[in-house]
Amino acid sequence: MKKSQEGEDGRVTQPEANKEEIENPYLILDFWHFAIISTLMILFFPWSLLFCVFVYGLEETKLLCAALMHDAFKTLLAILSVITSLVILILIILAVF
Repeated sequence: MKKSQEGEDGRVTQPEANKEEIENPYLILDFWHFAIISTLMILFFPWSLLFCVFVYGLEETKLLCAALMHDAFKTLLAILSVITSLVILILIILAVF
């Protein structure tokens, strides 16, 4: 474990390694690769998490789960925007007639 360091101005700072944000490699996958991974994760849900933890480690599993949540959120927003657009379009058409 790294210790805190004292800066030039006397303030205690954390090491630089803790300040860096870990880049999620699963967010930059193309559509088909991520679709296959997410489908397998959902189909074999409890076992897929255990497999990922034991084979890839806890950090990689966290990154994969974060990417799945990110993708689910984007999908939900897309569905809501389509439904909202359709409702507005139907209301406009009904208002005209």
